[in-house]
Amino acid sequence: MSTAPTSPASAHNTTGAPEIAPPSFDMSIPKHGGVVPHCVEATSLTPRFMTATWKDDPEMTRFGGKSIWAFLNDRIRYKGPQTPRYGKMAVHSYWSQHAFVFPRAVAPIILQYISMRFFNYSWSLPLTWMVYAVSFLKFMDHMVNHFNRLGEQHGFLDGEKPRDNVPDIRLASASIGSILTVTARPLLQCLLAYKRHELPHLGPWAPVHMFIHTALVDFWFYVYHRAMHDVDFLWRFHKTHHMAKHPSTPLAILADPVQEFCDIIVIPLLAFICYPLPFHLWWLTTVYLLFIEGAGHTGTRLYWTSAITGPILKPLGMELVLEDHDLHHRSGWGKSSSNYGKQTRIWDVLFGTTRPRLEMVPENIDWDNQV
Repeated sequence: MSTAPTSPASAHNTTGAPEIAPPSFDMSIPKHGGVVPHCVEATSLTPRFMTATWKDDPEMTRFGGKSIWAFLNDRIRYKGPQTPRYGKMAVHSYWSQHAFVFPRAVAPIILQYISMRFFNYSWSLPLTWMVYAVSFLKFMDHMVNHFNRLGEQHGFLDGEKPRDNVPDIRLASASIGSILTVTARPLLQCLLAYKRHELPHLGPWAPVHMFIHTALVDFWFYVYHRAMHDVDFLWRFHKTHHMAKHPSTPLAILADPVQEFCDIIVIPLLAFICYPLPFHLWWLTTVYLLFIEGAGHTGTRLYWTSAITGPILKPLGMELVLEDHDLHHRSGWGKSSSNYGKQTRIWDVLFGTTRPRLEMVPENIDWDNQV
């Protein structure tokens, strides 16, 4: 199969981005003894827009190790072509995902419970926001390092290509996006759902509520994401994000301000209006959402689907794996796109916008190798 974008970047260039045409794609599936090999040709060159020289510039990273770019540089290890990996890929188990996410997500909840239960001290809204924002920041730090380790151990999809880095001309906006992600999401939850004198609790039905809320988040994201591709006026706000063809985790925040506002505020707000959750359960769900959202931008060569939605959706063929969003970046440009969901494939399946997987096909998975 061969897919080639038909809408050049310049057709929607109203944001000052360089006038470049989208790279050509060769998404053909090579034959290799009935098993798809480790890599499939995608882009021939990283667009000039994505040039990232800051990581090698001492002037950008020397400020006592405290510059955000020094912080990023220490954690982004995708600095060149990766060692190709062949053979069947392992499975990132649900239990391993829970073991990483759950203890870190419930840490501030436990701390707040102890404060109220044993010291009779309820947290004010500003204190709650600060504690959960710091917890969000620490989780993101641990998450990026965790993704780095898995990438180094198992390799990457389309492995002959380097993973993209934060481009030079987007350093400032990436910084702002990081700050907003850490601060605005917990603030939104505090303002809408926090009850100061309510003892933290999750309840036995928490997994069901988390699944429903995640599916609704993905529904609203699907609608907005597909509109960003299909409506010419909106594409200008999403085009920047698609300059990354082989993204790494920090590039999840590579976006124009309109998209950032929708990602951080509008989509969570719409999902909460449709299916409100108590504060602490909403927080826990958000951390799991962030984990899958970040993983989807790594391209890690692992069969990896959400621990919240995967057990239910996999038998239905509606589970999202990392390759789905990776293919969206490699092959998607304007209206010639697919795989719009970022947490599930429910809506892509229902509305006929899935793209066939190339590497994460059943015959290329070692189901007994659980990591």
